[in-house]
Amino acid sequence: MLGVAVLAAAAGALVAVGPRVDGRSFGGFLAAKIACAATGGSCPSAGNADRLAAAYGESDAALVRRHLPGLVYERGTYALPVDPARCRAHACSDAPDDRDLDVHTSKDGTPATVFTRVTRHRGSTHIQYWLYYPDSNSVFPGSRRAWALLPGDPRYPGFHQDDWEGYFVRIDARGNVAVRASSHRGYRYCKQRRCEGMWGGETGWTRVSKGSHAGHIPLPRRRERTSTPAGLRLVPLETYDRSGYVPLDPGIRPPWRKRVWLNPEARDTG
Repeated sequence: MLGVAVLAAAAGALVAVGPRVDGRSFGGFLAAKIACAATGGSCPSAGNADRLAAAYGESDAALVRRHLPGLVYERGTYALPVDPARCRAHACSDAPDDRDLDVHTSKDGTPATVFTRVTRHRGSTHIQYWLYYPDSNSVFPGSRRAWALLPGDPRYPGFHQDDWEGYFVRIDARGNVAVRASSHRGYRYCKQRRCEGMWGGETGWTRVSKGSHAGHIPLPRRRERTSTPAGLRLVPLETYDRSGYVPLDPGIRPPWRKRVWLNPEARDTG
């Protein structure tokens, strides 16, 4: 009886918040709701509504929840996005790489965390979703192997600590929605080069690339590890205590020091 009630509540919540469903998300949505109910609400997403409402008010908080994407991880990706106040190493950020897994906590229990920001720009509402990973290690085919052959002990240029990636939503005055994701030094919609700098239609998903964590909007129904929106911990950056954040790599700016923080239409990630 309890199981039926939980399923009914989850289905009702699905209708209420209206996330995009493409076949892979619905099972994860229900699993996250059931898991939270079974543990008495002790799950990564507990407290999301209160934190968002306190930062943005009920209306904008609802928008943030409505447009929160699910994460799809390229095969070979272990790290989850985490809160740097809690975790800055793979020992606490990593989870199994299992294409059948919908995951919201790392192997040591650290919650998958998405930071948020809401701003207005030229008549549009912009929602920024930020993901922090302990490091970035680009894996272009053969790049690390080729670099290892160089004389001396040069630092591999595809590696740096502190990796901030983002997914961005723009809602214009007519309610039209467009999205893009950060990718290396810029932004893109799809993975192909033609999508560099482009905004495109919302699908409810962003894909995390192996190593670099660069993003793009993925093809539907690809079978890879996911983090569905229902189980993600949300933290507004507007009320986040940033005073304790000290970059491990001085060349990597956190979101609040990037151009896109003040200009959500910026074309580069600096």
